[in-house]
Amino acid sequence: MDFRCIFIILFFTFSGTLSVYTQEHKTQGSVAPVEGLEQGKYSFSVGFNFGQFISKNEDAYIYYILDDQNIKYNVKLGFGYNVQDMKTIGVGFRYYYDKYDVEYENVVGDTIMSSSLDKRLTTNLYYGISKPLFGSKKVFFISDPSLFLTFGNGESTRELDDINELSESTTFAISLGLNVGIQVFLSEKMSAQMSVGPVGVGYQWESYSLDGLPNGSSENFFARMSPDIFNLEFSISRYF
Repeated sequence: MDFRCIFIILFFTFSGTLSVYTQEHKTQGSVAPVEGLEQGKYSFSVGFNFGQFISKNEDAYIYYILDDQNIKYNVKLGFGYNVQDMKTIGVGFRYYYDKYDVEYENVVGDTIMSSSLDKRLTTNLYYGISKPLFGSKKVFFISDPSLFLTFGNGESTRELDDINELSESTTFAISLGLNVGIQVFLSEKMSAQMSVGPVGVGYQWESYSLDGLPNGSSENFFARMSPDIFNLEFSISRYF
């Protein structure tokens, strides 16, 4: 088989593949959105995650845990407007709460009690995109490039032999990020979402105090190149 035969075979193979791809692309692009994703619709979404983790009498190699408890939750609200079919601009708000208390013995037998509390409020401006998954009219792949602003404060205490130490911090961060996930419509005007993320880059400023006195500050650049698949976010949206 000479070069011309090989070229002809490759040409027709490529042409056939391109034709199939084009037809599939047109088919997916022609999928009519459900009513909630039509241009001009408004949306309101709410989400809530909660976790409680407790352990007692556990050997952690370099110390022994007597009592360990972690409670964390976040609440999410979102408001959007469909500027085009399956394309949304909006604003979101998310409140994080993370409380951790532990009592443990160190290697020399001292009993130490430690606790921390972190609270953060994040707001984001986003551009949401929904794409039909495998041509479905009910299931969509979603992504939302966003600008995030985060304000937070934290405090931690440590008690050993009646000596207490209190440290506090305040945080401000700005970042660009992207959440990705799946959207399933339960009815024409209501959907459930599951997403992970965000991936992106940002900059964070943090200041510290120790027992009420200033104790320095820090500035950090951060990048997240892969989503945290163990940190799923769930929400429900209603369209009007």
